[in-house]
Amino acid sequence: MSDQLPKIGSVAPDFTATASDGSQLSLRELLKRGSVALFFYPGDDTPGCNRQLSAVRDDLADFTAAHIQPFGVNPAGIESHAKYAAKFEFNFPLLTDPERAMASAYGALKENGKSIQRSVLGIARDGTIRFAVRGAPPPADVIAALEE
Repeated sequence: MSDQLPKIGSVAPDFTATASDGSQLSLRELLKRGSVALFFYPGDDTPGCNRQLSAVRDDLADFTAAHIQPFGVNPAGIESHAKYAAKFEFNFPLLTDPERAMASAYGALKENGKSIQRSVLGIARDGTIRFAVRGAPPPADVIAALEE
């Protein structure tokens, strides 16, 4: 387990995760279509998370224009993610990380090893980390770091 964010320029840890629509997504395959932004958030349908992910939803056209695929990530199950995405009309997938393997690999776990520390990671098409910030930075900051 690591509580340190990956260093800018380091190789992003590979992952395969289940999305809110039930599909299996792997970083390797996603990078063939563009850069990836991972938004690690503590819980489905909580005030801070609602604000953060709604900002991503509202700026999706900007992500798309920059060839960036955003994803919300937390340990909740597919059913919880699907309900949450429907309630807030999220137009991007939420990934389930029940074993917290992604959160651990990307330094998004709190010291207790269970709770998610709100973190945003941007991965360029070449598989390197280009953005790694705690908290909920504005989507424009993530996009600026990943624009090609």
